[in-house]
Amino acid sequence: MDDTGTLHALYAHNVWANAQVLAVCAGVDQQALEERAPGTYGTLDETLKHLVAVEDAYAYLLRDESADAMGPRAEYHAHDIAWFAQRVAQVGSRYMDLLATADAAFFDQPLHVPWFDFTMTKRDGLLQVLTHSAQHRAQVFSVLGERGVEVPDLDYIAYLRDRQRQKK
Repeated sequence: MDDTGTLHALYAHNVWANAQVLAVCAGVDQQALEERAPGTYGTLDETLKHLVAVEDAYAYLLRDESADAMGPRAEYHAHDIAWFAQRVAQVGSRYMDLLATADAAFFDQPLHVPWFDFTMTKRDGLLQVLTHSAQHRAQVFSVLGERGVEVPDLDYIAYLRDRQRQKK
């Protein structure tokens, strides 16, 4: 499988996993999402919003656009979890579209991420998005599990099982 095929499969899983974590969090009391959660990006709410914002920013940067198109950070982060669930689904579609049109040369092109002091490739940027989001989903589910919330399995195999069940 080439870069595009492998990344397409991993991004399809990422879209599914993001939907799972945000669906669980939509059922959690907002106050619980806003409590300090050691091991996360501040609170669960802040962690989820950070996860989506980073995916969103990279989606712009990978298209050689400015992440400033997202608007002011405070306004972006002021939205509720329902908005972020919709937004991350939209961003996921943008990644799937990007991968559908990417040629082999695309992956080796340089990617400048303004908050880093080095340049990476677009392949690196795509991989960073996946690992970054996986890290934060694991943090959120770890905290929720500790608090007694039942959380689903986000392994790739669980995604494949769900896809198979949807086809029936």
